[in-house]
Amino acid sequence: MRVIKRIKGFSLVELMIAMVLGLVLLGGVIGLFLSNQNTARATADMSNLQNSVRLTFQLLSQDIRSAGFAGCNNAPRVVSVIEVGGVTPAWANWVGGIQGFAADAQGNESIRLMYGSGVSNSVNTHAPPVFTLSAAPNLGAGDIAMICDDSLSSIFQVSAVGATTLSHATAGTLNCSADLGIDFPFVCANPRGRFFSADAMIMRFESVRWFIAPSTRNNAINALFRESIVAGQVVAEEVLAGIASLSFAYQQDGQAFGPVPFNAAINMGNVVAVNVTVVLDQDAFTSIELSEEQRTIEFLAAVRNRL
Repeated sequence: MRVIKRIKGFSLVELMIAMVLGLVLLGGVIGLFLSNQNTARATADMSNLQNSVRLTFQLLSQDIRSAGFAGCNNAPRVVSVIEVGGVTPAWANWVGGIQGFAADAQGNESIRLMYGSGVSNSVNTHAPPVFTLSAAPNLGAGDIAMICDDSLSSIFQVSAVGATTLSHATAGTLNCSADLGIDFPFVCANPRGRFFSADAMIMRFESVRWFIAPSTRNNAINALFRESIVAGQVVAEEVLAGIASLSFAYQQDGQAFGPVPFNAAINMGNVVAVNVTVVLDQDAFTSIELSEEQRTIEFLAAVRNRL
């Protein structure tokens, strides 16, 4: 007689228990995956923020280090022949190359930095309003330029360029006169011929302002802007969004070390270093938890041309 053995399957209760255990295990795996994903995203966001901050302050440091460079070792004697509506605009009004400003209504300060930059051209001859250069000009029509010799530096707008020439005529430019400033201080209404001798240098003139304003991408948060002059026009570029505050302190030559906050009594012509303090806005970085130390960025940059 054959004995038939019945093969038993899993009961419903066993299947339910197995499913529950499987779901618990799967939930743990998914939770670990999401946690790792969030950690990786936060790490990437922090890395991107750190890179953006580093590049931003490298640019700001470079502007501070370059401030006051007028070429030819005659920084005290700098004039501007640029006028808008009969008045020299703030961006062309040389005040030693550094101008600090008091805090605005939101408590944020700003700074303007001016200097000659780029590859210079050497002058062969000067028959106003035309310079003949030793090589092709590195500037274009409309650019703001600075020329210097051993007695004076002048800020002007380029009216035209040729193969080896560069002009500073008044027509179609912001130049109030073809005179480049034999008098110091310069008075545009009283022009006198000023000839720059051979070996005078012409370079690009930079006038940049760093300030805080609502971000162009999200006006609910503030951003750090760098304002520069392009072909005689003021152009503001957003550099870093998510800024809570910006402030500067100034170290003066001959004083014990200790940069002081801005005040109207500071002689900007005597500033040899600028301390910058920026505080990041936590609300602008929702995926990153920033400590107080991480939010506050501070550095000191020396004004190389005054050391």
